[in-house]
Amino acid sequence: MNFKEKLLTAAHANKSWLCVGLDPDISQFPEKIGRDAGSILEFNGAVIEATSDLVCAYKPNAAFYEAWGARGWEILVETVKLVPKNIPVILDCKRGDIGNTARMYAASAFEAVGADAVTLSPYLGRDSLEPFLCYRDKGVFILCLTSNSSSADLQKKIVLIDEPPSVGAMTPQSKARTLAEFFNVSTVELYLYVARLARQWNEGDNIGLVVGATSPLQLEKVRKEAGQEMPILIPGVGAQGGDLESALENGSNGRGELAIINVARSIIYAGGVKEYPGGIRRAAERYRETIENILNKKKR
Repeated sequence: MNFKEKLLTAAHANKSWLCVGLDPDISQFPEKIGRDAGSILEFNGAVIEATSDLVCAYKPNAAFYEAWGARGWEILVETVKLVPKNIPVILDCKRGDIGNTARMYAASAFEAVGADAVTLSPYLGRDSLEPFLCYRDKGVFILCLTSNSSSADLQKKIVLIDEPPSVGAMTPQSKARTLAEFFNVSTVELYLYVARLARQWNEGDNIGLVVGATSPLQLEKVRKEAGQEMPILIPGVGAQGGDLESALENGSNGRGELAIINVARSIIYAGGVKEYPGGIRRAAERYRETIENILNKKKR
């Protein structure tokens, strides 16, 4: 079973497109489980136990483990082992490097950690992704349009699709409204170009995209560019303020599938100390129910 099949199987079994982010911050832990590195595994275990029948995936962010050094890496591996085998794990590590280095990163994520999918930066081009794509049973989520406030610094910049014409071949258009029209060249925003490339590269049906819920109109454009069969990982709902209904309406396909809604802080710290761990489950139940209701309306 490859990643996409595992994702769909989990989503259908649990009637859920909710992905819970396992991003442990000990400053927000209940006092009764401590404030040391060892407490992270206990906390993650409680989150997984409370939510494993409510999710389509889990997404641990590597930074929250790497900050603890070698012990943190061990905890990450042990956390992945705690996840039921039928639920996919997306390792959010945003790797991106030259091919030989990428090959080691791929082995780390898929073999050492045991993740089912990873997040990658496409900035270095296809050969930096290829070592990950060679694992045909694993998934790769390419950063397309992220949820941080300054993502537009690069991701919404206009790029040329065609090779620019030579000076002698330029034929200015007298009624042009833009510089692109003036010089008769095609342009596109960078994030949409990334989505287009991802669709071309998806020969093994193991590529997805990352698009933040904080950009709902752009998310709709990405879904159209990516097609109906590519999963889109959507962070930014909850603490970052992304609108859940817009994310699902614009990010899911025509069957109401493949929009993976990632929520971390709003679930794993829900209810605070007094309601731990019951508050975690109740928050996940609310998200799952809301997601299901929105998708059912869309399908009708």
